[in-house]
Amino acid sequence: MASRELNPQFYEASRAGHVIQHHLNTLHGSPFRAYVVSRVHKARTEDMGADGRRYVMEVSVKDWVTEGPEVKGLAEVLFSSGEVQKTPQVDSSSLPLLPANTSEKEQAFFQRYSAPGSAISTTDIPDSHGHIDPDMKPFWHFACVASSFIMLNMSNENTLYNLAQVAKVTQLKSPDDQLRFEFQVLLHEMVSQEIIRWKLLVSWSPEDGMKVSETELLPRCHCKSNNHP
Repeated sequence: MASRELNPQFYEASRAGHVIQHHLNTLHGSPFRAYVVSRVHKARTEDMGADGRRYVMEVSVKDWVTEGPEVKGLAEVLFSSGEVQKTPQVDSSSLPLLPANTSEKEQAFFQRYSAPGSAISTTDIPDSHGHIDPDMKPFWHFACVASSFIMLNMSNENTLYNLAQVAKVTQLKSPDDQLRFEFQVLLHEMVSQEIIRWKLLVSWSPEDGMKVSETELLPRCHCKSNNHP
């Protein structure tokens, strides 16, 4: 098994770090909790033959919404080999997260948008000046977390995805005790500099967490991106 140490500041390590970040958000994210890999301390790759290439990472992670403390630990990312791209496999079991207590904010958000006549429909988060209204920040966090489901599935050793903008969010009627939204998001692939548009149908409640039920790749656009985590 061939092994190679990586410079933790170089692109190979940062791309694998973003995959860990997307993975954590799919597991633990909410409108009031979203994770970022703030630093890669050590990284190495291992050639796994037909199974692909494994990245063994020592990273620091923090919740950038609550600005909670950083935690340091180990995580592994396995990128598959072959012509058919598969979702990277991530093992974050040795990364001891310290989730902030956001239950009161989540319950208040849920009650607010469950009330009759409260359904929201808005565009451009952030706006063309990079501004996000305080009431819209939970929807920006919501979209960051929901988009991680797509960005994780699309990631490989040659990509680096971020959410650039929420082009549109519309609240939908829900048949059960969930909030349900349709998001149209612009994802920035930072290697190719492409802006990719996706539509997502997302449901969420404080008790059951987030579920992305449908995704659709939309026609490409020539849009400018904003730099955000």
